[in-house]
Amino acid sequence: MILRLLTGFLFIQTSLAQGTFDPSTCGQTKGCLFAPTGCVPSQDCRISFSYQVQNGQTLQMEISGQPPNPQAGFVAVGFSKDNSMGDDSVSACVSNNGQTTGLLAYTPAKSITVKNSPVQTTIQASATNGNLYCVLRRQLGNTGDAQIFDLNGTYYVLMADGPLDNGIPTYHSNNRWVLPRTDIGRYGTNAFGQTIQSGSGDDPGSQGATSGTQHSTNDKLKIAHGILMVLAWSVFIFTGILFARHFRGHWPNTTMLGVKMWFNFHRTINMIGVGMTIAAFVLIFVANGWQWSGPKANASTAENQAWSSIHSILGLLACVIAWAQPLNAVFRCNPESKARPIFNMIHRFFGFSAWLMAAAATMIAVVHFNGMFSNRDAALGLYIAYIAVAGLTLIVLELIFIRNFFVSRRGVGNEIEMVRIQRLQLAILLLYIVCAVGLAVAICVLIGLKPGDLA
Repeated sequence: MILRLLTGFLFIQTSLAQGTFDPSTCGQTKGCLFAPTGCVPSQDCRISFSYQVQNGQTLQMEISGQPPNPQAGFVAVGFSKDNSMGDDSVSACVSNNGQTTGLLAYTPAKSITVKNSPVQTTIQASATNGNLYCVLRRQLGNTGDAQIFDLNGTYYVLMADGPLDNGIPTYHSNNRWVLPRTDIGRYGTNAFGQTIQSGSGDDPGSQGATSGTQHSTNDKLKIAHGILMVLAWSVFIFTGILFARHFRGHWPNTTMLGVKMWFNFHRTINMIGVGMTIAAFVLIFVANGWQWSGPKANASTAENQAWSSIHSILGLLACVIAWAQPLNAVFRCNPESKARPIFNMIHRFFGFSAWLMAAAATMIAVVHFNGMFSNRDAALGLYIAYIAVAGLTLIVLELIFIRNFFVSRRGVGNEIEMVRIQRLQLAILLLYIVCAVGLAVAICVLIGLKPGDLA
């Protein structure tokens, strides 16, 4: 009997020394989350994470994974108030030159600040066959440090792995995953030793699911913001710009409401686009609790240079200019005035500059905001295709414009040829609209199907 107990004890010790993650009790005595989406625990998951409250006072966590460089790498779990990196409390398992240990940190933006605090202790740490495994114990309740969150609550869970730089985790542009908002304190025991929650088969946080289909109100607001901005700038505003630039000579004898048709198209389409940007602007501010997320005077350089901050300032500038365009158009001078060409140049410059800034802000989103799309790579490919279509359309129409300019100066054109050129321009415009609508709608679908959070 004693021999059997000793054998079992040695087996348990050996298992612990090797650092293995056991998913068999997930959803029963501990909550578990895995990445990437759809992976099978103990088979092809890059990161495994479990959480369990002990006596209502501490949170015991298991963090296991295979970083690209196990000799100098990390596996990290971040606890965030939103689904983007920045202002997050991080617990990590790091391996540096054969030494494996736990790490507590804070990420103000795309940087990391190591926190040397007794709030978190390393119970066990090992690296076996490239797999890091840490058991960490973290104090619950008020920590006395705003950068070390009380985990007895609900947070978005962000997972990442990557290399170390001088022993410190570096920014991870690729190997990162956004998981559902999770109640970290729902498994374990309270101060009286009573079970807090046994879990249920429908609980995604208890069975290692990495994505959800439910969205919180804030998440829905962000989805609506993204969809409105994509449609406004990619479909409406750019089409309005094309009408003003290349279709002034079309329908010369047709008017509506006392103005030529090209101006009706330009004004109506742009006003729809501007209205959508105003709605999108309000939605994202409501989602962020009316807090500005762009560069701030009291923020660090790393925070102000973060992609989310650059996205915000580019989007703000683009919107403000777009909103000002109808206002400065009201004060335009008479078409026969000598100053009218100057106004036209200024109006065109600011209009196209606003679109370029909006395009840059959108490109930042599809490259860096992984959590905003159900398939970020597909969204990137679609937006690159859109930029190519828009650029090619603009180049071809500009070449036609230059050709018409020289033909008219030489006086060698004729009415039949001009009609053919105008039909060609309309065909190019129609082709652009079809492509732009198709690509923009596809991107919007990827936004709408983004991983949800659990309310």
